[in-house]
Amino acid sequence: MRYIGLDTATAVQRLAGARVEWHTVGDEGSDAERALIDTFLAEGERQLRGTFDAEPPAVGEEHQAHCAWHTNAVDEVHTFLSGTGRFEFATPDGVIAVVAEAGDVMVNRGAEHRYLPLTSQRLRLRHSGPPDGDFGYVATTTPNDPWSATE
Repeated sequence: MRYIGLDTATAVQRLAGARVEWHTVGDEGSDAERALIDTFLAEGERQLRGTFDAEPPAVGEEHQAHCAWHTNAVDEVHTFLSGTGRFEFATPDGVIAVVAEAGDVMVNRGAEHRYLPLTSQRLRLRHSGPPDGDFGYVATTTPNDPWSATE
């Protein structure tokens, strides 16, 4: 992952206040990935919920669905398998932008965020809650300002 506009230490500290963590684990199925999943999700919640293939949105759709500001009612642990995507997280200190790449793992425990695939991107999804539960997506009232450049 790459933090945009902030040094790593500052970005990590500010994201921690919003209950978000980023880790790099390398190859999918690694011991490091399994350890993160085991740390952040309870037994019975660690199963793969699905694999998501995300594509950059069409012109005019940059603020719809997961590209709009929202929260989820579950703790999420997502592994990025390919491509690049941009996340923005609302924190008390302002918006923190992160570029996710293959080998990264995002842990999000309820932070307000939005996600924009920059290239075709594949993610493995895991989250807390019952086996048949979903994310509990809730749109927020944060204005959907234009997405800025990634660098």
